[in-house]
Amino acid sequence: MYSSSFFRWIGLSFLLLFLALALGNPVLLTSAVFFLLVALLGAVFTPPSDISVVRRLSRGVCWTGDVVEVNRELEAGGGPGVIFVHDGLPDLLELAEGNNYRVVWKWTGRKTWDLSYRVSCPKRGTHSLEETAWTSRDSLGLSRRSGASGGGELQISVVSRLGSIVAVGRARSLDRKATSNADLARAGISTTDFIDLRRYTPGDTIRSINWKASARNAAGRNELLVNRYEPEGRKATWIFLDCASYMEVGTSLTSPMEHAIEAVNTLAWFYLSRGYTLGAYAYNSPGGFLFPDEGMRQFNRLTEMLLSVRAGGESEDLLQAVERCKSFLLRLRPETFLVSRLDVHYPRQGESAESLERFATGVRRLSAWKSRSSAVGATKVVDVSPQAYLPPESPLEGQALSLMRWEAQPPSKALRGAGATVLHWNPLQEEFSRVLLRLSRVPR
Repeated sequence: MYSSSFFRWIGLSFLLLFLALALGNPVLLTSAVFFLLVALLGAVFTPPSDISVVRRLSRGVCWTGDVVEVNRELEAGGGPGVIFVHDGLPDLLELAEGNNYRVVWKWTGRKTWDLSYRVSCPKRGTHSLEETAWTSRDSLGLSRRSGASGGGELQISVVSRLGSIVAVGRARSLDRKATSNADLARAGISTTDFIDLRRYTPGDTIRSINWKASARNAAGRNELLVNRYEPEGRKATWIFLDCASYMEVGTSLTSPMEHAIEAVNTLAWFYLSRGYTLGAYAYNSPGGFLFPDEGMRQFNRLTEMLLSVRAGGESEDLLQAVERCKSFLLRLRPETFLVSRLDVHYPRQGESAESLERFATGVRRLSAWKSRSSAVGATKVVDVSPQAYLPPESPLEGQALSLMRWEAQPPSKALRGAGATVLHWNPLQEEFSRVLLRLSRVPR
């Protein structure tokens, strides 16, 4: 099929030929023959055809900030012409090297091109690369353009980066009593290691009743006593992640939400690698509940969950989240971590202080439900500073950032009074592994 340009060239050549014959002008005659030969030449040579695209990724899963190479090979046959090749990139991927839009020229015969490029992945999530679209035409543009797509759809899963694993691994003081009895769980399968006696409660097995001790106690309070054994397993850790809309301050590529997930990943890796049971709840985000389990498979489950977590509304606060997880918290008696922003809970003048009060109440309940082991510290609140995402561009904005730092102080004081350990973290100034090292120096 020929394009409108082909028929314009043919029409122009016959028009010039008619004028040449009518006027007897050899220049017009030469021009007519030239345009006719060009049109016929374009009709003889077919445009590039039999085009195929093969694509593959250097890796399908990467950390945030990593660069992934998209290997793209184009093969075409047919005659001479131009081929336009284009890969559409998602908004959350950035071109790091090369070009996703290329124009190549070919002569007769078959030819193959390497059109690879590299993309940077600054945002967590699963990103899809649509099929490569291509369009071909002959060298003179006399044939109709043909186009299609190929190469298959590719997906890149971007996982939030862990803090420096080497530095986290050296935080031995966080786990300095890993072999002590205090490091064992408060719930789980009982071992044969006797601890002490306690009063019988409904649900205890008959086999656990110590009849001799109960008989000796009959003259006193007349109650049954059961043997209490050391439960099997390690301590448990529970992480609350705040996914309210205020966690998305900043740009579409970096925000407190992304660094909060980095903190959650680092905490999970640290404790799961030491055999702890881990549970997590990302409140204000659908599908953000992770049932407690242990082992590094649990870390993979957490990673998959965090890939789909998005900051949403503020339909649920910390107190509601704690109540929702109450049954697990009472059973596990875990160490708890809360990753959020504190400046948003500052009670401004003329506004109700209910937000801070409910936040502090949630922390108090977590502290009350923690393990009774002396080796377990208070609830840890990680305050992800939003100042790193709002660089001051004027003196007024600089004062606003100072105000945000000041607004985080009253909530911090209230949470410490509720039994929490508050850790302020500026992600652009230090890695989260250093926050863990600071935590190891907090008195228990």
